[in-house]
Amino acid sequence: MTTRSGEVGVAAALRHHLRSGLTVALGDGVGAPRCAADGTSVCGALSALARELGDIRLVLGWLPTPIEDLRPDAFADIAVLMPGWGVRDILRAPNARFIPSRLSATPSILRDVLRPDLLIARLVRHDNSFQFSTEVSWQRELVNSGVPVLALMSDAPCADGGPPLPDDAVHVIGRCGNEPSDVAAKPAEPVHEALADAVLSFVPEGARLQFGPGQLTTAMLNRVRTPVQIDTGLLTDAVVDLDRRGLLAGIPSATYLFGSAELYAWADGRRILHEIGFTHDFTRLSHGAPLIAVNTAIEIDPVGQVNVEGIGDRVFGGIGGHPDYSAAATMSRGGMSIIAVPSTVNGRTPYVERLSRPASTPAHDVDVIVTESGHADLRGADWTQRRRLIAALFE
Repeated sequence: MTTRSGEVGVAAALRHHLRSGLTVALGDGVGAPRCAADGTSVCGALSALARELGDIRLVLGWLPTPIEDLRPDAFADIAVLMPGWGVRDILRAPNARFIPSRLSATPSILRDVLRPDLLIARLVRHDNSFQFSTEVSWQRELVNSGVPVLALMSDAPCADGGPPLPDDAVHVIGRCGNEPSDVAAKPAEPVHEALADAVLSFVPEGARLQFGPGQLTTAMLNRVRTPVQIDTGLLTDAVVDLDRRGLLAGIPSATYLFGSAELYAWADGRRILHEIGFTHDFTRLSHGAPLIAVNTAIEIDPVGQVNVEGIGDRVFGGIGGHPDYSAAATMSRGGMSIIAVPSTVNGRTPYVERLSRPASTPAHDVDVIVTESGHADLRGADWTQRRRLIAALFE
């Protein structure tokens, strides 16, 4: 394809590879490519070309911070795999939609109904091979299914635990001009420390811990006193101190890094990150050392159904791996699915008579609910007993 006069670098490379009717996926996580070393805005150039071609579709994953210069109205359609956070403004566009599915279903969806023709992603050169950097997520699944990568090369840390990407699957279009996003963790507050202590009373030595991001995770890993394994989706800064204290057993498993430069430097060269088909696989997760899944909730109903998306029409986040880890933990011998929440958040209780959005995780995949004032052990309880135990916890 010819390029317009004056187009150079990444903009010209995108024009060379894109054509009418294609679906493009943008690599996600803290390492999402935002700008090129030549100063080109990746999403700005992609939006301009999409507007010109008229029928380019876009697939977005989990973006922890907003992406600059993306123009939703330039695309024929935008499918978002994880709502909230960095895509809230994008989802206000009439041609943008999020897909309400558990994270473990993402590879199947991307091989079928949402299969992209191209992936634009940050890559690093490690041991003379192409690798992912601070996230693997669903990106390797695309490469394995034959989707070519338009790569922006980077000197960012490499925590990819998978095999090298095939050279013939990668088309280098430039160098990445942005570092992975630095997302500093908020310090834990007393309520999170109380929750952490309650949760840790259920964690046997040598167990595998799964957790989401946030202050509870920080408190929990700071207060661990016996060695634990980490088998989770997002790996946060608190794991660095856990390792320094000699309480990190083995190599952690995750699919995203989510933290500060300290975490990224610590993870560099460690084979930590794997594709979603590995990190969220029920069979793998439910076998081996006991899996203790520790997650939160925006709403909990009287029988223990959980909503983690939002309140009514206000969407805060996606379903993500919440139902994957909860289900696997209930199947794990010696494992447990724990929902840990403060009894009130911003003056509002998470306990509601009826969820304001569809259930993200079913009641039968919740073993224990913990607040700062106590816990409700729902294992072995029938529906009537569950109602009584949960209601008492939030009185």
